[in-house]
Parts: sequence; structure tokens; C-alpha cells
Amino acid sequence: MTASVRVAGERLELAGQVTADNVECLRQQGEDWLSRQSGQSVVTIDLSSVSTASSLLLSLLLCWHRAAVARSQTLTYEGASPDLLELSRLNGVSSWLTGSL
Repeated sequence: MTASVRVAGERLELAGQVTADNVECLRQQGEDWLSRQSGQSVVTIDLSSVSTASSLLLSLLLCWHRAAVARSQTLTYEGASPDLLELSRLNGVSSWLTGSL
């Protein structure tokens, strides 16, 4: 399954598998969406339809995180799989994925 981003109300839904072939396009789509959320200080990314956890996915989420911080926004993530949570813990980035400090 190819990956996609979809606006669902006030959240962005990421679905499918992030690969080297689609990560740049997904990054741009997410950053464009973030730029249109200028009135919101907290924005949500729904990860419940992501099919696999990978370092590419973490990289994409980190890019979105940095873009949000640059706009004084806080990203919240919902629906992260146990595999993605474990991968983020192993890579030392679980605090921004889970919101815990």
C-alpha cells in the first residue's frame, strides 16, 4: 500500500507505508498542511493507519515536528503502533512522539 496524507477535520491522517520513493512528497504535504494551521497552537497527526514502523517514518515525523516548532505549534500524535513506539524509544525520540518528558 502506498502512503498518503489526508486532512480529516482539524487533523492530518497518515496512512500506508512510508518509503524512500514517497517520503519527500509526504513531507511536503505535511509541511504545507502545518503552514495552513497558523491559528492553532496544537495540531494532531493520526498514525493509526500507518502500516509499518521504520526509520524513514521516524525521520518524516521528526521533520514535521521541527516544522511545527518553527511555527510555534505543538504536534500531538495519535494511534502510533507499538512497533513505532518501540522504535522511537530505541532512537531516543519517544518523548516528542508520546508527549512525555
